[in-house]
Amino acid sequence: MIINSYGDMAQHLFLRGRNADLKENVTILSEEFATGKTSNLTERLGGDFTYLADLESNLNRLDSYMVTNSEVQLFATTIQGSLEKVQGQVQAMRNDILTLSPAMDEYNAEQFGSQARQRMSSAINMMNTSVGGRTIFAGTATDTKPLNNSGTLMSAILTEVSGLTTANDIIQAVKDWFDDPAGFDAVMYNGSATALQPVTVGEGEQVSLGLQATDPNLKHTLQSYVITALADEPSLGLTEDVKIDLVIEASSELTESEDRLIKVQADVGFIEGRLDAISTRNEASKTSLSIVKNNLVSADPYETYTRLQEAQTQLEGIYTITARSSQLSLLKYIS
Repeated sequence: MIINSYGDMAQHLFLRGRNADLKENVTILSEEFATGKTSNLTERLGGDFTYLADLESNLNRLDSYMVTNSEVQLFATTIQGSLEKVQGQVQAMRNDILTLSPAMDEYNAEQFGSQARQRMSSAINMMNTSVGGRTIFAGTATDTKPLNNSGTLMSAILTEVSGLTTANDIIQAVKDWFDDPAGFDAVMYNGSATALQPVTVGEGEQVSLGLQATDPNLKHTLQSYVITALADEPSLGLTEDVKIDLVIEASSELTESEDRLIKVQADVGFIEGRLDAISTRNEASKTSLSIVKNNLVSADPYETYTRLQEAQTQLEGIYTITARSSQLSLLKYIS
């Protein structure tokens, strides 16, 4: 009978090589099991990384859209919040005036005039609101407060209406000044004439929040407050009847201001709804693409664990064989 055997050196080299292979295999499988990702992506993809690269590009683009969407949502929410506060104050003043209109006297008119100046200042502050270091009604000049203070506004208006003695003439002068580019826009507005450009927040989806403090719907609120405030302006020397007429007429102006603000709020609300819907689609797309990517690069945890156990068992066997081989001696062999 012919017996094939290996020499001691050949056996030693074989065991050492096998030991090294098994150690490397255990290390690789342990990493796969810990990370959940295959260690040989090239083999998994057949050497073609084009599809994976396209998936990663789409995921990165979606991440960018989602960040932009979140920023625009915050911007829109801030705009809506400012508009709601201004609209609420306009509504409250209008209702108060209508309640007292049948018994309006000079004292009431002056009180409303004083309140209007305070509400005007508050409205201007709301229009100067910023979020994330960016003002919301200044167009592209987001580092600038769009409006000067109420004192600047009233000083300019007093120059326009000085010498006028009837409510109709005063109201018309105020309206003309607000409509004149050399009036409100030149005296009060410090923002940019360029509105914010549409922003891409999803695949093929853009939204625009280009609302500026020079928007006629926003200016109308300040115009209504100015008309009311003039009832409490001693420098004009107005009669009691004119003061009362200004406030009563102002209630109609305030009603129109409220209607305009509600329209603007509805427009912003529509954009908020679109942003929510686009955000949901972006999240769904990201989830789907992530699943596809994970299927490409992930290692099967059960298969990996089984192979790891097998490699560890084989490695332990090699250690056992090596230990026993190292104990062999001629004396033990012939005894």
